[in-house]
Amino acid sequence: MSVRRGLVVALALLGATVGTAPLAHAQSQPVRQDFNGDGHEDQVTGVTNGKVAGKTRAGYVAVVYGSANGPGTKKVYTQASPGVPGSPEAHDMFGGHLTAGDFDGDGLTDLLVETDNEQWTYGGIARDGNSIVLWGSRSGLSSGTVLPVLTDALGQGGRYIAGDFNGDGHMDLAKDGEVRYGPFGRDGAAASVRQGVQLDTNQMITEIAAGDVDGDGITDVVALSRGYEYVEDRKYGYTVSVARGSRDGLLAPTVVAELSTAEPWQESLAVGNVDGDRPAEIVTGGENDLRIIDGGSTRVITQNTPGVPGATEKADAFGSLVAVGDVDGDGYGDILAGAPGEDFDGRTDAGTFTVVPGGPDGPTGAGSRAYSQASPGVPGSAETRDRFGTRLQVIDSNGDGRPEPVVAAVGENSWAGGVWFFGPKSTISYGGGSFGMTTAETRFGDRFTE
Repeated sequence: MSVRRGLVVALALLGATVGTAPLAHAQSQPVRQDFNGDGHEDQVTGVTNGKVAGKTRAGYVAVVYGSANGPGTKKVYTQASPGVPGSPEAHDMFGGHLTAGDFDGDGLTDLLVETDNEQWTYGGIARDGNSIVLWGSRSGLSSGTVLPVLTDALGQGGRYIAGDFNGDGHMDLAKDGEVRYGPFGRDGAAASVRQGVQLDTNQMITEIAAGDVDGDGITDVVALSRGYEYVEDRKYGYTVSVARGSRDGLLAPTVVAELSTAEPWQESLAVGNVDGDRPAEIVTGGENDLRIIDGGSTRVITQNTPGVPGATEKADAFGSLVAVGDVDGDGYGDILAGAPGEDFDGRTDAGTFTVVPGGPDGPTGAGSRAYSQASPGVPGSAETRDRFGTRLQVIDSNGDGRPEPVVAAVGENSWAGGVWFFGPKSTISYGGGSFGMTTAETRFGDRFTE
């Protein structure tokens, strides 16, 4: 896929095919993903299917550094990069999960990279998977450190989430079974570790997110989990649990909602403030709907809700990917909902994403706008099985306090994949070829930072 700029006049024409209005600028928000400390957020894509040094699925991490003009310098990090532990091996899947945070407290964002299938030995025990911290520096991500081994378990990888879970001002890392409290040393050692921590009340965590859902100023962990068996009519029973942060660290999880979703759907999860009050809301999406969980109430929005473009169809997968950010500039977080299975103009699974605005009463569906590769100014063209909207993120790349959507289409060009950045003046796209990497069936855009 070639990188092309699609000039957009104030984004006024975007969404003419499946939506009606432009994406406006958002209000100021803290920079949260800035690896070189220049005030511009950086975008990261994990490419686990990427070939490195001739090794199939060795995996790599692609970073687009922000600048005053938006997305700028592109750089690839692999296990062959200077200072990165290990070496590229077939099926390592470096970049399996990505978690950003200032773990050593130096004011620069660091990046935790999981290598899903790394085979290595520690303490005389064979290990499967590990997590490497790439440290931020004024020149960008630099040398890396493997997180220390805490147990004798074979599996040493894991899907970590970052946040300040004990309110001490330092970034911590949590996954089911453990919390590593910051600050971290450059040897990867945490200030303290708590093991045996449970983050959910069900059998299998499928999604995890962090945010302050009770408004006390301390980060909480939200987990979406399900059982292994169907509960009825080929539907899985999901629970949404919250492990609240406290001065003593994460507390035991409590269930805040119960859902059911039919196979092959999988629920998605995001946390953000969509109604302007202090506590953040929990947003889930799955079987063609969005659910906004706010305290004891749940609101459901679908493509049949007044104001939402399109109509609910079985395989649209509306809401199968969600993100939250204020992209219309009114001070309320908006929901970005991917529909990678959306069909239109005779194209199957071409895909769209929809912006559902927040407001003082939360999102209602009114004023929603949908976008696709068929929208004017968007590089490329909508094609069957592109699956545009597979991943979603909100990034303030130019540092003006106005975050913009970042959208992936993993099916682009026969599963080479690609990423689209919806900037304030233009939309640009990039894929593996933009970084000098091979592109065949790499699904570029399949992994963004948590």
